[in-house]
Amino acid sequence: MVSILDYYPLLTEKKIPLKPLDIHPRLYFNWKKEGLLNEKVPTENDEKVDVQRKKVFLNVYEALWVLIIKELRNLNIDLKTIFELKKFMFTVVKADEQKLGSLSREEFISSILERIPIEFHQEAKQQLEDKELDGLLDRKIDEESVIAFKYIGSLLTNVLLLQTAVSIVIIKETSTSELDFLIVPNNNNASVEEKEKLYKLYATHFSNDTLINIPILPLVSQLFEDQNFDKYCIAFGLFNSHEKKLLKALNDDTCKKISIIKYDSEHITFDLTKEIDVKGDNAKEIRKILGLKQYEKVEVTYRNDKHLVIKNTKRENNQIN
Repeated sequence: MVSILDYYPLLTEKKIPLKPLDIHPRLYFNWKKEGLLNEKVPTENDEKVDVQRKKVFLNVYEALWVLIIKELRNLNIDLKTIFELKKFMFTVVKADEQKLGSLSREEFISSILERIPIEFHQEAKQQLEDKELDGLLDRKIDEESVIAFKYIGSLLTNVLLLQTAVSIVIIKETSTSELDFLIVPNNNNASVEEKEKLYKLYATHFSNDTLINIPILPLVSQLFEDQNFDKYCIAFGLFNSHEKKLLKALNDDTCKKISIIKYDSEHITFDLTKEIDVKGDNAKEIRKILGLKQYEKVEVTYRNDKHLVIKNTKRENNQIN
């Protein structure tokens, strides 16, 4: 099992301030006081110091969770529901029992050990033999790295590596008022079997329970569409050296055309000589396509007919077994 941190090792570094997320520090610390953030609840003195300093820097996982909270609060979702969702999002993803059933015992143990530092292998093997799985990753992987194996980490893995759109689905059962949380893929390229399973899931709950669906792709896309995030995305390694040249081309007066071939075979051409506001919607779209690695090839044409051609090789290499 490969971690997203093998591809983007800097995601856990705290670099993103609250301002580009459009979150006021006082609101952030109110959320922290309510226990909505993946941090210890501050004491009264801690809270006073935090609000006065107003200097908060988040890693990518924390920034995504803040955007999720923001989206839920915009929908007037209550704090208790968000608190319960937080507990779910920051737990290690449960193993797929059906998938595990198809593995031999040796393959299963090997798949777990691949996630754990080698110095813990002997102890982990003993626990696996004794079927003591609960909390194993939490105990054997350092605090920063284990986030990649939690549900919040699975969202970024799906969107950034697997190019799979996913949603957080909150289900409130009508009869009991109990809450349930699911991470649901909604990829157009899903198999017929997967689509039928998804249809049955929604059809069953639509008619009986209350559902809230939060698509994650638009939230992750915000990190790429806003030019104010460019320097942070570059710092996290979310744009490679070739893509940085394309970002620079957006502000280059000698650049006249950008042609993009996407992986869904869509061909998009931006004629910058005719665009009144290249920094508007078209620039947002280009940033999003680059950041989410949705392109197969990009060609930039300059006024002197010089060409810059970039091919996406990361997507083919991002296969997680």
